Amino acid sequence: MAIKLKFERAGASLFRGPFNSVVFERETVREEQGGPVIASLVFHCWTIDGLEFLRLDVLSPVRVTWEGFAGAPSTTGQLHCIDGVAYIDRRMFAVVDRERGDWYLLRERQHQPVLVVQPAT
Repeated sequence: MAIKLKFERAGASLFRGPFNSVVFERETVREEQGGPVIASLVFHCWTIDGLEFLRLDVLSPVRVTWEGFAGAPSTTGQLHCIDGVAYIDRRMFAVVDRERGDWYLLRERQHQPVLVVQPAT
């Protein structure tokens, strides 16, 4: 199964993918770490080709991992991002920490520069 991304704003949607995986690398979404930028988070909006989108949805269930991943069950589910906040199954999972330039994982209480998103198996 592949990952497809849907970016939404009032009256418009934009789709990207399919991808084998994507990474949330600081304030960007990429197909792979250090790869070309799919979207960037700027002023609480995802920007693609100069267009701003409030919401990013991953259209299939995913597994989110990071360096030092502990295998917790809440890392698998539907992923949505709104206003710099990532949700898994409608529960807050991580937030962008603009001062540090990374993601803060709420349950784990740790900062991670890269979150890897793969299809759930």
